[in-house]
Amino acid sequence: MNNLLFLSFQCVQHSAARIVLLYSLSLFLNLFMLSLFLSFQCFARITRLSLVVAIHLCLEIGNPSQASNCIRICFMKTESNEAQERDWASLPPDVLNLIAKLLNEITHFVRFRAVCPSWRSSTPVTYLAPQFPWILDKRKDPHDPNLSFYSIPFNKIYTINAPSYRNKILSGHSDGYMFTLSQRHQAVSLLNPLTNHDIPLPTYQFVGSPHWIGPQQTKMGEYVVCYGHSGHQSPKLVFCHPGQNYLQELELSSDYTDCHHFYLRGMLFSIERTSGATKVTNIADGTLAYVIPPIEGHLGNCAEYLVEDSRGDILRVPRYNPSFINSFDVYRLDVATKSGLPCWVKVNNIGNQALFMDRDGGFALRASHLSGIKENCVYFLKKIFIRVYMEPSYGIERMDIETGAKEHLPCPLKEPISWFVPSLRHLSAQ
Repeated sequence: MNNLLFLSFQCVQHSAARIVLLYSLSLFLNLFMLSLFLSFQCFARITRLSLVVAIHLCLEIGNPSQASNCIRICFMKTESNEAQERDWASLPPDVLNLIAKLLNEITHFVRFRAVCPSWRSSTPVTYLAPQFPWILDKRKDPHDPNLSFYSIPFNKIYTINAPSYRNKILSGHSDGYMFTLSQRHQAVSLLNPLTNHDIPLPTYQFVGSPHWIGPQQTKMGEYVVCYGHSGHQSPKLVFCHPGQNYLQELELSSDYTDCHHFYLRGMLFSIERTSGATKVTNIADGTLAYVIPPIEGHLGNCAEYLVEDSRGDILRVPRYNPSFINSFDVYRLDVATKSGLPCWVKVNNIGNQALFMDRDGGFALRASHLSGIKENCVYFLKKIFIRVYMEPSYGIERMDIETGAKEHLPCPLKEPISWFVPSLRHLSAQ
């Protein structure tokens, strides 16, 4: 066996030899594990370091299932004359870390941490892998604290009890948190339904419901921004840091009334519904930074989305014919043009990313970090009208940005209304 490994390493420079090496290592590892399984006396002497090395070897040769088998076999109870119960609570932290990093589904991760205090303390929530967005179902009874979510890759419906969501409605979502309004639309808060962590925000007297416009990722030190109208019907922005006990406000002119509003990078992006021009305003002092000309061939009265992707680009995504056949275009903001004027540039490829859209907004995720996501696609929650006189059904549509090809994905929820990225992170109030 040693000679085989030595010869394999001598010819590692050749691609064919690399394949032989991987298979040799895999065979060697399988034989090694089998010998341990047959000889429990030898198995009992395995050190913590050898276990970690074995698991890493499995992962390095691209066989995670072997890593799982290795963990399962190494944790089997040793058969000896004086059999003793294993103290699972005292497993080494580095072994617990390796196991936790193999748990890609958030519910498995939560159950793993709930076994005992030592497992929980050895597995910080930062070890949780990025999650495929869940889909939130519309709640029929506002007094019901239970929320239903659907997971596409695992084809499961999860019911989460969130007492803080009772008598509230959803107005937006931001990286694991939901922007909620009381039924009277005065009390607002940020809520993580998985941890039931609720951050009340200062109240403000709006006429009607305020609209959450950002940010797409709620962070410490980042503003939470709402758009609405005060008593004299002038448009206003109100914003604060999470945990702040007072609101800052910015009164806008009437030119901002008939616009789609988005908050990104400390700026208010206001897309005029009729002309399609985009005003960019600094919310710190209300000054107009610049105006972006309309996209070529702009069609009025279309739905608009503005998202910041994982590369830092700002993407504008108009949705045409929102009531029937949905069609999306994608434009990237180019601020380094030869003329010195910013403009929207149409793109057919956003690389290793996917866009998720619903009635409350949209966001971008890196496809390579999430199992089951197709890159360069738009995922959209839509109503499906079969007959004019019939109640609409609901579903998920995936559109390839380059080809425009669309695919309908099944969804067992009665009325899906919003994407939600499950997270266990705790947003600290300032």
